[in-house]
Amino acid sequence: MGQIRDNVQRNLGYYLSLTGMNQKELSEKLGVSQSAVTNWIKGKNSPDIEVVAQICNIFNISVTELFGTDNNPYTHPLIEIYERLNDEGQHKLMEYAEDLDATGRYKKHNQSDMGNCG
Repeated sequence: MGQIRDNVQRNLGYYLSLTGMNQKELSEKLGVSQSAVTNWIKGKNSPDIEVVAQICNIFNISVTELFGTDNNPYTHPLIEIYERLNDEGQHKLMEYAEDLDATGRYKKHNQSDMGNCG
């Protein structure tokens, strides 16, 4: 349960920052106290499920995006850039990403790739 609360804390802060909305504005849209929103941002507690649906509607995101566990700081900006591009730009971005992936030079190496030391 702590991990989900951490994710909501991080992602809620991210979407507030992304939209330029402050905690008071969000609290007014949700019909909750500003201290409730502050507590979510601080990770002291989490919004009720009904409020989660409202938050997702306000930010136009899915529950998965709000609860998501992606800790990579580049994921959201990369998706945003992709979505701003026209079809040709999206195609070029995907081609470039596929080329980077195909070279193998930029791939992460996990422990199983490092060999067995024991």
